[in-house]
Amino acid sequence: MSDEGWDDDAEYQRATGRAWFMVAVASCCSLMAVVFVALAVLGVGVFVALVDMLSK
Repeated sequence: MSDEGWDDDAEYQRATGRAWFMVAVASCCSLMAVVFVALAVLGVGVFVALVDMLSK
């Protein structure tokens, strides 16, 4: 079997491109999770403040 035309550098470039894409996707997912938690904490704080105001 002959490996003529095989370009290791091109395969390496594709692999690193896929790796950086996955890093970007993971970073976006992590950022969305942090934002979701921050909004949930803020929402609970607003809800508690509203209940406190209405109970007086």
